[in-house]
Amino acid sequence: MYTKDNKEVVMVYEKNKQMLIDETGEKFTNKQSENLDLTGSPLKLDLSLHTVLDETFSSDEPQLWTKEEGSHGPISIDKAREIANLYNSNRLESTEETLPMWILTTPTDQIKALLLYVQPDKRKFNRGIVTYEGSRGFEDIDIGELVENYAKEENLSIDSINITIDCKYIITGVSYSSYNSEELLNIPHSGLTQLKCEWNTKTLQTPYISCKVLFEQEVIVGHLASPCNAVWKSVCALHNLNQILVDMTAAGFNTVNLETAQIRANIQNAKHPNNAKRLTDLLNETELYAYTAECPAGGCICVDEDTTSLGQCMTRMNTNGSSNDFTYKLWDILRDCETAEELITLLLEALKFISSGKIRPFIDANNKTFLSKIVLKLSRGHSQTSKVLKNLRSSPPQALSLVAQVGIEKTMWEYTKVMSLLEHSFYIAGIWNTDARSHESIEQINQTIQDMTMSGGDFTLNPFESLSAGENSIRLDADSFYVDDANELTVDDFASLKKHGLVSDKKDVNEVPLITDEIDINPWKNLLTKFAQVHVCLEHLHRAETSLRSDFESLKPVASKLLEHYVADKSPIRTVGQLLSDPVQRIAMSISNNIVQDHLKKPAFWYRVEMTSNERQTEQCFKKESKVVYVFSQQPVFSPSVWQHLEPHVDEVAEVTITAAEELKYYITKYKYISNKMMNKIVLK
Repeated sequence: MYTKDNKEVVMVYEKNKQMLIDETGEKFTNKQSENLDLTGSPLKLDLSLHTVLDETFSSDEPQLWTKEEGSHGPISIDKAREIANLYNSNRLESTEETLPMWILTTPTDQIKALLLYVQPDKRKFNRGIVTYEGSRGFEDIDIGELVENYAKEENLSIDSINITIDCKYIITGVSYSSYNSEELLNIPHSGLTQLKCEWNTKTLQTPYISCKVLFEQEVIVGHLASPCNAVWKSVCALHNLNQILVDMTAAGFNTVNLETAQIRANIQNAKHPNNAKRLTDLLNETELYAYTAECPAGGCICVDEDTTSLGQCMTRMNTNGSSNDFTYKLWDILRDCETAEELITLLLEALKFISSGKIRPFIDANNKTFLSKIVLKLSRGHSQTSKVLKNLRSSPPQALSLVAQVGIEKTMWEYTKVMSLLEHSFYIAGIWNTDARSHESIEQINQTIQDMTMSGGDFTLNPFESLSAGENSIRLDADSFYVDDANELTVDDFASLKKHGLVSDKKDVNEVPLITDEIDINPWKNLLTKFAQVHVCLEHLHRAETSLRSDFESLKPVASKLLEHYVADKSPIRTVGQLLSDPVQRIAMSISNNIVQDHLKKPAFWYRVEMTSNERQTEQCFKKESKVVYVFSQQPVFSPSVWQHLEPHVDEVAEVTITAAEELKYYITKYKYISNKMMNKIVLK
């Protein structure tokens, strides 16, 4: 808080033995604290409707001290000086670089010291102290007065003083970095959004036009309350399916137990749907189309011309899916299967019902998967249906790869449609390929698109137009499956089918090619990584949209920066499994001030004012380095074990500061650092 760095230090404090104070200010015995050390503090979980659905609702106040610091007890100032002098003298002759030591001290009426700092050095005498300076209203804080006081103390001219002011706005949420993975997916909220600003003018009022703004955000991938799970569930299922298929390829499918091979991601407290009933409902719904001749319209049903937000889009996808394509709807059911055995059983049940000829499933024209071809042919009547189903039953890799191919196609399509709300589909579609476009920046690509569209020429873009020829493409070149073609199978096709025992010597024009090596799973590993990277971007964008209350236009530059950070060779996201084991993802990036201008007009959570003297003036005067840092914070910087000696009724004060902005009080702490360029033979007194 006072040095702006996260370097390693030596922290000295007294471990509380008699009484500890938790974050609510309540006291409990040491025996109770030992129990908490063993089991972890009980999680405050409010599962009421508003907390589950509203991710911006915060049940806990943001605070500047960590849970671990709640058990740190202060040491008397005299004892702290003894420790500092001992450390100083013992490390003077050391040739190694010493770590800075910070000692937590007990403030008194006479000396309101909170921290004592010392760092032994052969050439310098480094020391510092943090003190409590009381509290003031926001309007009563005069930066000019603080600068004058510093100049007077150090005998410097005001012009020689450098000043830097920064602050933090906590927009919504609190950090959950101290919780484990299982707790993260069930807590009421899904992350933290905050802004850090910095400027050099002598005012505590944030100059929202000229200041530097850093956007910091924390999201939890897979959180139960996140609407982005509508597509993340597909990624998790595909991750598991791909691993099963890899294992089957490496060691044979008999080595994988289908009854225990997991498909869906098991999340504690998540509801497990009745997939058999869902499949029955889907088949009944499709059968109704056959009688009414009212096939659903094609295309994307979660994004239309009236879509105004990512939240709206993802909610529709959660409720109705993304497409009316039968195989896509079937995938939404099969991805929720607990095991591979359940998935294959439901798949065969669906195909068997389709072969009865009672339904005419709708297949989107862009769906070129093998399963869509099988569904269309079975629905028109197939001469060897029983053999097809038997072969699928006896070849789990074939059945699983058919389903996974649909999942891959659908997931790629969904990410393209959703992310295209904020970034051009030309770029999003290019993510799935490793062509030359991947080396261009988003700005270059957008400029190319703009040049093409402004040139007056025709420019119609199909996001998947180039995917059929890409190295990692899983789209297959195929003619329309809506018209029966008597010459559909070539001689080579027929020979391959016969080799696999799928047809008799007599050619059957309705036979379905089910050849294992026609579905290449090799590109899927790369695609799953891309899905994970794009999904983190989507989670960040949805949270930014909700917390900042931004529209598409404001989010577009944020989307570009997120994609450049995550979907890159040096991306911090390498696999889906990485996100499953470490779902908390954080980002810090500079953004345009106009996106958050309204937020910067409010009082910040804390302000930090740093004053230093420049080198020229320092050399002319005392040949020493000095620095003063003031921190103005709405909440205490230190835990109750220390702060209780200063402000016994912190909770009451905090309540007033939240409800009455015009009477907002800031706690003031001051850090003074001095480093003399001389031999270190001085002791602290």
